[in-house]
Amino acid sequence: MTALVSEAANAFAFGPFLLIPERQQLLRHQEPLRVGGRALDLLTALVQRPGEVVSKRDLIARVWPGLVVEEGNLKVNISALRRLLEDGGDPSGYIETVVGHGYRFNGAVRFVACRAAPPRLPSPARIDNLPALDRPLRGRDDTIASVLQDIEDSRLVSIVGAGGIGKTTVAAAVARQGAAAFERGARWVDLAALEDPALVPGTIADALRDSAGPAPPARLRTGPGWDHGVLLVLDNCEHLIAAVAACADQLLATTRQVKLLATSREPLSIRGELVRRLPGLALPPEPSTWLAAQPPAAAQALSAAQPLTAAQALSWPAVQLLVDRALAASDGFRLDDTNAADVVEICRRLDGHALAIERVARRLGTLGVAGTLDHLSRRFHMLDGHHEGPARHRTLTATVAASHDLLCAGEQALLRRLAVFDGPFRLADAREIGGGADMAGALVVDHIGQLVAKSLLVAEARDGEMQYRLTQLTRAFAMEQLIAQGELDDVRHRLAVLLPSVPRPSSKDAAT
Repeated sequence: MTALVSEAANAFAFGPFLLIPERQQLLRHQEPLRVGGRALDLLTALVQRPGEVVSKRDLIARVWPGLVVEEGNLKVNISALRRLLEDGGDPSGYIETVVGHGYRFNGAVRFVACRAAPPRLPSPARIDNLPALDRPLRGRDDTIASVLQDIEDSRLVSIVGAGGIGKTTVAAAVARQGAAAFERGARWVDLAALEDPALVPGTIADALRDSAGPAPPARLRTGPGWDHGVLLVLDNCEHLIAAVAACADQLLATTRQVKLLATSREPLSIRGELVRRLPGLALPPEPSTWLAAQPPAAAQALSAAQPLTAAQALSWPAVQLLVDRALAASDGFRLDDTNAADVVEICRRLDGHALAIERVARRLGTLGVAGTLDHLSRRFHMLDGHHEGPARHRTLTATVAASHDLLCAGEQALLRRLAVFDGPFRLADAREIGGGADMAGALVVDHIGQLVAKSLLVAEARDGEMQYRLTQLTRAFAMEQLIAQGELDDVRHRLAVLLPSVPRPSSKDAAT
């Protein structure tokens, strides 16, 4: 085992590199390099023990002292170091992964006593414009770790999901945790308020603007002067999808170090994109499958007839979020064993949808749990009237309407007709109900694919075949559209004649 290099060393030389921990500098051929502070600390920890395996636990404890950090953060920073050190010309790589243990620094390390100050590079202009995370995230730790790993594996990662599901919140958490792995950190581009696709290139260029000089406002300039290590977050892409996709494609083709994280209700659909679909927050399964979800020891002590307790309900992120927001909004709310089942049912009716849960939680203190559930069963408009956040999120109706407005006429027609399905349905069912003189069966199939891609329809594999369903929120909106277009009676009659075995919408659905 190689002896530990003295902690007193104030500089370490290896290959063409010189590492000076006291000055937080890394030089190559006497030229300073830009590297994040966390990544530099990791390199120091490894260089001080060349040839030894340094465990992941030891590295995290040293670089993130006193913090609970996902292993994905470590991997992202190691990946950034490897990219930086590759330029040193060592084809074997300086940092070796020892599977199941940690990392080892390979290469001869020399102690160098630096007397004269090496040239200093002005600190890069970091733009910390990431959205504030003023509330704890519920149930997203695994997702955040997975996206961090995705960013290590791919230069373009898209977080895709329904409006209000939590894409922006997850992206902000990922950017804050992963920024240190990039020499220029992370930069945020909020496209929500942008309406003209022609402004997209200039908006993205503004986010990349640095010492290379101002960018022309009408186009995205790339090249060597712009190719800095940065995580560029493009938030709310769906209404400008073609323009954003073109800019992303250009950036991937003309840079090496820029990485992109996009949030959208549909993928950008360009080469190299890694799509991470964001589901609703986890919630308890249906009562009939509750026991199967319990650990074996707990299952033996329970029976299917026993109601869900408050403690059991609080183990699920969707319930945690609802309780958090209800307590913040009113002192009159309490979760206990008597109302736990109804609280879970509220979360289930909302499909774990984060924004919907937040909106409903505000009513629990005034309507009570039972009253809220009853009202929610009959009318989603109970959630109208909020004045905070972007316009597309102020009501649940507006949340779905923003996606609906981006559909073509045929997709809108199919979406509202599918509202008559009170539960999962097959592709053949959709063709029977959605097709007709104005929509050929092949076109129905195309529209189904688009509705899934745009996060308005959920596709699930069940019993060896694909089945589809509308979330409660989307179905309530689509039913209103069906009624407004005067098609409800005709589509319900078609459902009864063509598919008599499929559950029919109840009277409350028509009154929604």
